[in-house]
Amino acid sequence: MPRLGRSAFVALALSLASALGCSRREDAPSHASPPPAREPAVSAPTAAPESDVAEPAPSASEPTSGAPAPELANGPPAPEGTPLAPLDAVSAERLLAEVRRLGGKGTLVNAWASWCGPCKHELPTLAKLAKKHASAGLHVVLVSLDEPADRDKAAAFLKERKLGLTSYLAERPLGPFKQGLHPRWPGMLPASFLYDASGSLRYFWGGEAFEEEITPVLDAFVAGKAIDGEATPAIAPEGEAR
Repeated sequence: MPRLGRSAFVALALSLASALGCSRREDAPSHASPPPAREPAVSAPTAAPESDVAEPAPSASEPTSGAPAPELANGPPAPEGTPLAPLDAVSAERLLAEVRRLGGKGTLVNAWASWCGPCKHELPTLAKLAKKHASAGLHVVLVSLDEPADRDKAAAFLKERKLGLTSYLAERPLGPFKQGLHPRWPGMLPASFLYDASGSLRYFWGGEAFEEEITPVLDAFVAGKAIDGEATPAIAPEGEAR
């Protein structure tokens, strides 16, 4: 066998190393087919940890998780000139604006509540007086001091007694409402306020006004006589609305 030169020996060694492969596993069969050519690697987006995944923003109609659902609010009172619906929430200013809108001789405003015992006696009397003085231009408007959540109770109270008088709901808080109707009204129920067409208070009844007490005042008022004054019992029959 002819002796190989140094350069020929080195070339033969490199050729054998290339055929065996330096990364082949020891347990892989020597006759295995070569692996298919790799496609270029594409980096997949790394998934964010569960705690980092952004939750969809809550819609305006859904409360934020963990926060109490917003209580149905009265909402802002309708601006002057906007028609009011039965048992709409009204501020004292909005109620007096309605008095001015109605015009005529004036308006008797009665404050009541579905839980008020004397109101059950007084309201039918007021409905009777409203019918009697309607042709003279006297209006009668009710305002319930029931809680906003008890609006349905107030509506049922009026329906059961077939009272066709317009009634609204006093806006909260009650402090400004009471002050706006009459600074000296502490909140006893029932209470009645007689306003002229300009919205000026002419007479005030703090407590239940019986027919024989209220009729002469209303008769004098529609006749154009001076009736300014007030009738306030020492003790309110139903306490105070707060």
